[in-house]
Amino acid sequence: MSEARTYTTPGPTTGTPPPPPPTPPAASAAGFALTPADRTRLRGWARGSGARALRAQIVLDASAGTGVIDSARRLGVSRPTVTTWRRRYAAEGLAGLEHRPRSGRPSRVDEAALVARSLLPAPDGEAPLSVRALAARTGVSHTTLAAVRRRWGLGAGPGTAGLTVPADPPCPLRDLDLLAVRASHGHALFLLGEPPEGRPRPSRRATALVRDATAYVYGALDALDTAEGPEPPPESAPPAYDDLLEAVRSRHPGRTLHALTLGPAPAPEGTRPHTLAPATRALSLLRVLLLAELARDPVALAAALTGPPAADVGAEGPLHWVRPPAPPTAQSAPRPAPRAFNQLALGSYNEKLVIESIREAGTLSRVEIAASTGLTPQAVSRITRNLLTSGLIVQDEGRSAGAGKPRIPLRLRPDAGYAVGIHLDPWMITAVAVDLCGQVVARRRMPLEAPRDPDWCLAQMAALAREAAAEVPDGGPVLGYGAALPGPLDRRAGVLLDPPLFEGWDRVDVGAKLSARLGSPVVVEKDATAAAIGERWLGAAERAEDFVYLYLGAGAGSGAFLNGDVHRGATGNAGELGELCAPRPRAAGDDDVPRSAEECAPISTTLARVRAAGLPVPRGEDAYPWVCARAAEGDPAVREVVDGVARVLARGAAGLVGLFDTELLIVGGPAVLPGVRARYLDVITAAVNTFPLAHHVRTVRVAPSHLGEEAAAVGAASSVFHATFTPSLKAGRRARN
Repeated sequence: MSEARTYTTPGPTTGTPPPPPPTPPAASAAGFALTPADRTRLRGWARGSGARALRAQIVLDASAGTGVIDSARRLGVSRPTVTTWRRRYAAEGLAGLEHRPRSGRPSRVDEAALVARSLLPAPDGEAPLSVRALAARTGVSHTTLAAVRRRWGLGAGPGTAGLTVPADPPCPLRDLDLLAVRASHGHALFLLGEPPEGRPRPSRRATALVRDATAYVYGALDALDTAEGPEPPPESAPPAYDDLLEAVRSRHPGRTLHALTLGPAPAPEGTRPHTLAPATRALSLLRVLLLAELARDPVALAAALTGPPAADVGAEGPLHWVRPPAPPTAQSAPRPAPRAFNQLALGSYNEKLVIESIREAGTLSRVEIAASTGLTPQAVSRITRNLLTSGLIVQDEGRSAGAGKPRIPLRLRPDAGYAVGIHLDPWMITAVAVDLCGQVVARRRMPLEAPRDPDWCLAQMAALAREAAAEVPDGGPVLGYGAALPGPLDRRAGVLLDPPLFEGWDRVDVGAKLSARLGSPVVVEKDATAAAIGERWLGAAERAEDFVYLYLGAGAGSGAFLNGDVHRGATGNAGELGELCAPRPRAAGDDDVPRSAEECAPISTTLARVRAAGLPVPRGEDAYPWVCARAAEGDPAVREVVDGVARVLARGAAGLVGLFDTELLIVGGPAVLPGVRARYLDVITAAVNTFPLAHHVRTVRVAPSHLGEEAAAVGAASSVFHATFTPSLKAGRRARN
C-alpha cells in the first residue's frame, strides 16, 4: 500500500481559516431540496404580499415538483419569470430572492398615485374599470399598471386586505391607522399605529353616516390636489421627528408605531422603520393611506380629519397633521370646528359650497356652479363626481345652451337624507320628518296641558320623533334630530333657563336627555333661530340674502341671518323681542325690573282680549284658529284686538330692522295663521318703513314665512341639514382654491 500524503497550501500560519462558500440548494428530479430553515422562511414570505411573496411561491412550487408551465399559470406570471427566480434561488439561496436595483434611468411613474386611482370606486351606474381601461385613463401601459398593482399587493386579498407599501421592509397596511404625517421638501414621515389591545372591529354604521363620512374624506382628498405644486430643492439638513413622535405618543399611548420615512432622516427611535423608495411622492402616498383606512372605517377617519389641529407641535412644513385622540364613541359624521381648518378640512368647505349653490338655485350645471362659487372647473368636476357617487345629487336631462354639448343640470336628491325636528311649545309638541329638499314627509302633534312635567314631556317628544322617523319613505337614512325650544336657553349645553310658562323646567338638560332617549345626537336651537334656519334652508334663492325672522307663537322672538350665516349671539339667545315691544322705554314693574309687553305672548293675549270682549271663544287647541277665522270674516271686535297686538309687535319689528339694518323681514309662526296673516303683514310693513331713522334710504320688504305654523319644528329638522351641509368658514361665499 502506498503511504498517504498530506498536502498544504502556502499561507499564513496564524488566524482562522475563511469559511467555505455557501452551498447552493441541492437540486433533484423532483425540484429543490429545501432546508427546514429555508422552507420556514419561504412559507412566511408567501403568506405576505408583494414581489417577495410571489418569488417565495415560485420556489415553493419548484420544491413541490410543480412544472414551470403549471406554476406560471397558477401564479399568473410568465414562464420566464418562473425560470428566472428558480435559477436565482438555485444559485444564491434566499439572498437571490431579494430586490436588486435595476440599471438604467429610474422610473418616473408615480406608483402611489396609480394605486390611489385604483382604489377609488367607480361612479354610480358605471362598472369598475379594468386594468387596461384604468391604464388608458392614467396614461401608462397596462403592463406597467399591472406590475405596480402586484408590487403594492392589490389583488392579493379582498378589497384592500393585501395592500402593502413596497418600502424596505414592506409595510402591510391592514389594520394600521394613520396617526401623523409631516412632509417637507424632500423629506416625509408617516407614523402608522397598530390597533390598540381590545379595540373592537369597526361596527356596521348607518348608511347615511358612512356616505357622509366617505364624501367628507373625498373632499379632503380633493383639497390635497390644491396643495400640490412643483417641489423645491431638498432641504440642506434632514428634519428631526422627535417632537412629532412625542405628540403621537401623548395622544395615542400604547400603540405600536410604524414609521414610513422618505429622505435621509432616520426613523424615530422606538418605531418600526420602513424606508420608502426615493421616487415616492408624499401626497400620493397620503392618498393611499387615507383610502386604505377609508375602506375599513370611514366614520372614524372622517372624525379624525376634522379634529383640532396639532398646534402644539413644532414648526410645520407644507403638510403637517397629527390625529386627535379617538372619542369614546362616534355617533355621527363630524363637522369641522369653526376657525380651526386645514388643508384636509378645506375640501369639505368647497364641497358644501357646491351643495349650497345647487340648493339655492334648484338646479345648476357644472359651468354655472363654477361661475357662482369661483371654483375651478376641475375642482367642480371632482366635487360633483364625489357627490354623485355618494348619492347626494342627481343629474337631470341635458339642456341646450346653443351650439355644443348640452349642459347637464344637477339637483339635490330629496331622498338622500332625512331629518326629524321636534318643537316644544307651552301648548303643543310637534314632530316632523323632512327630506333634503324640505318636503315634510311625516308629522306628529300632541296637545299639552299644565302642569308640564319635564320627564313626561321628554318621553313624549322622543316617542313622537321616533314615530315620525319610522314614516320616512322606504326606510331612508335619518341624518339626525333637531329640537326647537323656547328661550332663554344655554344652547352649548342644551339646557333650558327658566322659560316662561314652563314651571319646573329651569336647568333641564333637554339636549342630553333627548339624545339618550333617541340614541342619537340632538341639535338644540331656540325656536325663533330654528325657524330662521328652516326659512334659509327651504326658501331657496328667495331667501339667499340676509334677513330677520320674526317668530310669533306662544311668545315672540326673532332669528337672523347676517353675512351669510345664522346669528345666535354669545349664548344662543340673540333676538329676544320683549323689551323692544314695550309701550314706552324702560317700562318696569314695582321692583324696577324691565317687563316685556304682554303682546309678546300674541296667542294667549289675543284669546284673553277676545274673551273679554264677550265672544264665545271655544276651549282647547281650536280656540285660536276660531279667532283667526272670525278675523278673516271681518268681525270688528276681533280685528281690533288683532290689530292692537300687531301694532305693539310692529314696534319691536321696527327695532329689529333698525338694529340689523336689514331689507328683508320674514314673519311666521303659529300665531300668523291665514286668517290674520294679512293684518300682521300690513301693520308691520307700515311700522318698519316709517319708524326707523334710516327708512329714507331703504325699503324693508315684509314677507310671510314659507313654513307655516310648523315653522319651528321644520326649522329644527333643517338645523340638522344646516349643520351638515352649509359652508361654515365665515369669510365670504367665494371658494378657497
